[in-house]
Parts: sequence; structure tokens; C-alpha cells
Amino acid sequence: MAISETVEVESKFEVGADDPAPSAEAFAPLATDDPVEHQLSATYYDTADLSLTRHKVTLRRRTGGDDAGWHLKLPGRDGRLELQAPLRDEVPTEFVDAVAGLVRRRELSPIARIDNQRRVTLLRDADGTAVVEFCDDRVTTESFVAGGSASGWREWEAELVDPTLPHSGDALAAVAAACISAGAQASSSSSKLARAVGPVPEAWDRGVSPVRDALGEDLRQLLDHDPAARRVTMTGVHQMRVAVRGLRSTIGSYATELEAETAGSDVDLAALLEELKVLAAVLGKVRDIQVVDQRLGTIAAEYPEDVVTLQTRQRLRSEFDAEEKRAGERVTAALLSDRYLDLLDTLHELMRVAGTEPVPGQPGEERFPAEAGKRQRREAEEMVLRGVDRQFAKFSKTRTRTERDLASLDLSLAQREELTHVVRKRAKALRRNVGSLPDRDGLNVAPLRTACQRLHTVLGEVQDSVTARRWIRRIARRAEAAGESTFGFGVLFEHERGFSERTLAGFENDAATVTAAYRELSESRRAVRRKKSKGGKRSRKKD
Repeated sequence: MAISETVEVESKFEVGADDPAPSAEAFAPLATDDPVEHQLSATYYDTADLSLTRHKVTLRRRTGGDDAGWHLKLPGRDGRLELQAPLRDEVPTEFVDAVAGLVRRRELSPIARIDNQRRVTLLRDADGTAVVEFCDDRVTTESFVAGGSASGWREWEAELVDPTLPHSGDALAAVAAACISAGAQASSSSSKLARAVGPVPEAWDRGVSPVRDALGEDLRQLLDHDPAARRVTMTGVHQMRVAVRGLRSTIGSYATELEAETAGSDVDLAALLEELKVLAAVLGKVRDIQVVDQRLGTIAAEYPEDVVTLQTRQRLRSEFDAEEKRAGERVTAALLSDRYLDLLDTLHELMRVAGTEPVPGQPGEERFPAEAGKRQRREAEEMVLRGVDRQFAKFSKTRTRTERDLASLDLSLAQREELTHVVRKRAKALRRNVGSLPDRDGLNVAPLRTACQRLHTVLGEVQDSVTARRWIRRIARRAEAAGESTFGFGVLFEHERGFSERTLAGFENDAATVTAAYRELSESRRAVRRKKSKGGKRSRKKD
């Protein structure tokens, strides 16, 4: 089946039913075609819990107009990516595959119908190229969720015909200004569907427990970026990998609490952690290729062509294109597998039971619910702080061992990089736990958060350099076997080696900053406890 792709960049406006549309003069210097009218009717599909809508994905079957057929709209960095397929009764298999992580094994059914009497005016630049499509829409909707409801309104929509055209963004801004001048207001809703179905409830209640909130945020991020990861975009793969690692870190940090809560469920935490590790490895392969490809391309551009030759650059380009294609196919296959869907089912089951262990109450709290709420918040904060303590203990132990080995052993650069990479992973896990702490109640959280981020970033650059050198050696061997000069690869290798040497020189100072920041947090905790203790004593004296 032929699937077409476009990037949708648009502005939407709310307008009164009788307000006149902007005149041709208002759109100048853009020239206007004669308007064309269409009668559009679209049925929107989603799961029963509106998973697609929650993650800003739209699936519809539309009749009428120039683009009748199935439309799937996915979030994108520069605008929404719109996939189109010919009109048929069933949802196209390609569309089902594209959102399989959000739908899982559940049924897709109609959630709304939107009819639209559309008046379309094409706006052209001085060369006669169509730049913006201005639509005057009179909309009627019927929602099939939450008991059903009907509504209607009028809106204007300005959409770029081709976002890649030079100055297209300026043209869209000018049309938007003309709409505002004509009395319109920027739309308060992201889409017609969002306005038709109303607010979408959260997938999970927030505030039940800090562990559940952390798990829910990571799972939300994983699902948000699932469609883009299936398309092997750099951002999609990276963000999904970050979410997977976040889930592993949270589960590991709060294993004690989660083991009690999953005792009566089908969730096996050890098996879940292993499945997440496998998925992270699959995503990591393509992510590493993408990062190194971009990194070496940038470094090569810094050298003249008589040092890093055009042949060397072409070899890099062809090798990385082929490797990324193979790694991307493995990512797509993994995300379409039953194994991945089983993993998502397990994560949703974990979310269901997380935070279900009751917090013991205090006498009299049933008469003073505000006091019970305060105590629950204190319990939640203490749970997160215990997680921070656990992760810092691991970080500190690893840091001490690493610095001892760096000082006492005659280590190669590769050995030093391997040791500090373990410290980086500990700093990253600590940063995640610290990120769950609020900056309130006198806790000095910000310095530790900043210090962990700094160390993680610096050592992350070192690890990227390590990966880049591995790829340089591999590709250089292939170039040598093909009879090509490998001098340029040697230049790139030494560039990366020097970068790593210089970066590691500041490792101990960055690691010490993390320890100092943890001590600041610990001291602020003690100060908060002393303050609360004094306040409690004064309260008892008054009683």
C-alpha cells in the first residue's frame, strides 16, 4: 500500500460564527487563489482509555476533499508528521504497526466524528509558488466517549504547503498576524479532536507515591517516543533509551518497596530489569552509531581535505549509513515483537500495583486529614531521600575504588576510561533520584543535581570518544582492505584520543564536587529536622 508522508506546520485560530475572513489585501504580498469548498467528514479511532490522544497521536478515516483516506498524525520536532493511506474500511496495517506500543493488543474503535464545511484559499508568493493554505472551517462534532456529546464552532487554520521552502515560516507568521488583525484569537485547543473529546484523564493517579510518580514519568516518556523510535529518528531512539534506563534506575533504587508491592502480582522485578536491559542494548546500538556518525562528521569537517580526504569522508558516510540501516531494522523488529508488547504489559501492571502498600496512620489522623496529608508527604519525601542515600553510597564506593586505582596503578587510557565509565553510571543513577526531590522545605537539592549532571555529561563525552575510536579502527581496517589511504582515520583517532585525555584530567574535581554537594544536602536535612523538632517541642509546651 502506498503511504505518503508530509510534515504539518500550522496555526489555528478561534473566530466568531459571523466574523468576516481576512481580505485578499490583508494577506498581501501573498496572492490569493479563488477559494474552493469541501465537505469533509472524519471518524477518529483510539483505544478505550484514549492512549493515542494522550500521547498526541491522531488516527482518522476521512472522506471528502483532496486527501480522502486514512491519516495518522505523529508528534515531531519541526511539526506533526502526517502519514496518509488510500481510503479503505480497515485501519491500514502500516498504521497499526506505527502505534503498536501505544495500542498494544487492544482494540481500536471510533471515539469521535467531526464534520467540516471547509473553504480553502491557497496563498502564493511572488513566484507563484503555493506557500500557505488558509482554511475557513465550520465544524460540527460528535464525541463517543464519556457519555457522548455534540458541539460546533468555527475556526481558521493556516498551514504551510511545504515547510522546507525558504521563508515559509515568515509567510505563516504574516498570515497569522492577518488573522489576529481580523479579530481571531489563537486557538486554546491543540486540535479539533482535542476540543471534541475534552480533557483526557491521566493514565495513572499522581501523588500516590514518589516511586509510582517516577515510574509513571519514565513510562510516559517511553510511550511518547515509541512511534519516533520505530521510525529510528535520532531523538526518538535517544529519548526512548533514556526512559528505559530511567525505569531500570527507579526499579533498582526502590527494589525494597516495589518487592513488597508486587508480591501478589505477576510482576517479576528481576526478569523485568533484564528485559529492560535487553531493550536498552538494542536501542543503544543504533543510538551509538547516530552519535558517532554526527561526531566524526563534525571533527572531519575541521580538517582540510589533504589531511582527511574526500575518500575518507565518503567511506565514513557509506559505512555509517549501512550500519545505521541494519541497527535500525533491529530496533523496528524489536518494537514490533510480542516480547516488547509483553514488556509493556508488565510495566503497566507494575504501575497498577506501585504505591498500593498502605502507609501506617497515626492516632487522631482520621480526625485531622490535613495532618494525615502532611505526614504522607513527609513519608514520600523520606522514601526518595532513602533512594538518594542508597545511590550515593554506591557512587561513593565506586568513586573511592576508581580514584585509588587511578593513583596507584599504571593504567592505559582504555583502562582509565573503563573505570570512570562505571562512575558515570553511578552518577547518572544518583542524578535520577535527586531529580525526584523538590526544592522546598529547606532542602539544598540544586547543587547535587547540578554536580551529578556535570559529571555525567563530562564522562558521557569521554564514552562517546571511546565508541568513536572503536568505529574508527573498524572502518579503517575495511578501508585498508579496499586499498584506500588510512592516514585520515589516524588523524581522527588521535583527535579523539587527545580529547579523552584532556577531559579525564578534570575527573577527580568533578567527582569531588558531587560528594561535597551531597554533604550540603545532608546538612540541610539535619537542619530541617532540628527546626521541626524545636517546633514540635514549642507546640507541646503550649498544649
